[in-house]
Amino acid sequence: MRAYDSTMATRLARRAVEAVAPQELAQFAMTAEAFHSTPPRKRLQAVRRDEPLGLGLETAAALLSTAALAVAVRVLDHLTERAAGQAADTAERGVRALFRRRRAEPAAEAVERLSAEQLTTVRQVAVDAALRLRVPEEQARTIADGIVAELVTMARGPAREAGRGEDAGEAAQ
Repeated sequence: MRAYDSTMATRLARRAVEAVAPQELAQFAMTAEAFHSTPPRKRLQAVRRDEPLGLGLETAAALLSTAALAVAVRVLDHLTERAAGQAADTAERGVRALFRRRRAEPAAEAVERLSAEQLTTVRQVAVDAALRLRVPEEQARTIADGIVAELVTMARGPAREAGRGEDAGEAAQ
């Protein structure tokens, strides 16, 4: 399994947990820490056959948080694979252009917004990953929606995100 950004995975999963199981937010930080510190091959081993997920956590309350974290990691893996493919394509075009003595096409920006089609694909990857973890379909879709929503928020950048938080604070007053 590839290395992933645990901070980003936690952020994506937290947004999903806010939507699907807000009652788990109080334990989310502890669940995320346990998830990230557990070796990948042991993260989702069922403790018992009838238990959908297991981290050695005794409480069932952490199951949706654990599933959301696992789905977030799968989404990040998918995005990494996609980016690696794009980088390889860009490098191949550059090498071909050098041999043809033409200028290579400019490389794509390292961070780009995902198109609606790409977000749809990411959402399906997330739903499929959650369903493989035996998360009920409605909750799997909600987890996927939360992850996609957070990806869209992250693509907006810090300025808009900060503005969103200020607007929410002003509305609460």
